Amino acid sequence: MSDFLELKVQPIDNSEDGLDIIVALLSNYPFDIFETENNIVQAHGGITGFSSDLKLEIESTLEPFSLGIEWIETDKVNWNELWEKNFFDPLNINNVHIRAPFHPEKKEGIVITIEPKMSFGTGHHSTTQLMVEEMLHFKTHFEKATVLDMGTGTGILAILAEKLNASEIVGIEIDDWVVDNANENIEINHCQNTKIIHGTANELAPFGNEYFDVCIANIHREIILNDFSAYYDVTKNEGLIFLSGLQESDYESVKFHIDNFNIKLMSKKLSNGWMSLVYLKGKS
Repeated sequence: MSDFLELKVQPIDNSEDGLDIIVALLSNYPFDIFETENNIVQAHGGITGFSSDLKLEIESTLEPFSLGIEWIETDKVNWNELWEKNFFDPLNINNVHIRAPFHPEKKEGIVITIEPKMSFGTGHHSTTQLMVEEMLHFKTHFEKATVLDMGTGTGILAILAEKLNASEIVGIEIDDWVVDNANENIEINHCQNTKIIHGTANELAPFGNEYFDVCIANIHREIILNDFSAYYDVTKNEGLIFLSGLQESDYESVKFHIDNFNIKLMSKKLSNGWMSLVYLKGKS
């Protein structure tokens, strides 16, 4: 089975504005890299982020603006090569500066260096930006905290947690090559309290109940709904649970599922059709 999807779109209007419209529409979906070549828009993303229903939704959204689209399954994609090809710019989110190794390093604020290679989490997708903003807003909860980062990708949020003075950070990632990339980024950022585990929510069992002060899950909706009870169990009472990877339209289904738990919604933020949620776990 292939690991990634490439979507090629031929716009009806092949002017710069027409190409920009296609990219703007696709930015509401879990693509990580966009390219334009020979008046064709190419979007790249992990294959697990695209269900059959989501593909049909994307095709319906693009229909008024495109002459044709093509889905292509591919093997591992070197995101770093695409970054450089597309002149990726460093990103500032409040006092957090996210850069690639080939960019100049800032001296002030929190600097995170990400070598993306074949994983996700450059900080440029709205879901990651929302999570960074929320982590900064609730930064006092990370002081000397134990932190879980589900679907860690490049490790960007785990790295930020350590830079916010968390005492122990555990990232869990299902893809083995992504684990290697996350570990490389941890080393690049001189993190000492972060470790990455290869696996799924099944890896949480050894930690037992109420181990983590903070749980972060910037991951697909289906995984959040399936694994939320595991996230809840390992989070301490009065701990925080950060969720993203969610579209704004997902709110009612997520709320219906999560309202069965003893938690309180602390924050809900929206950006470009995407959503983040922060919950406080109640006392037993």
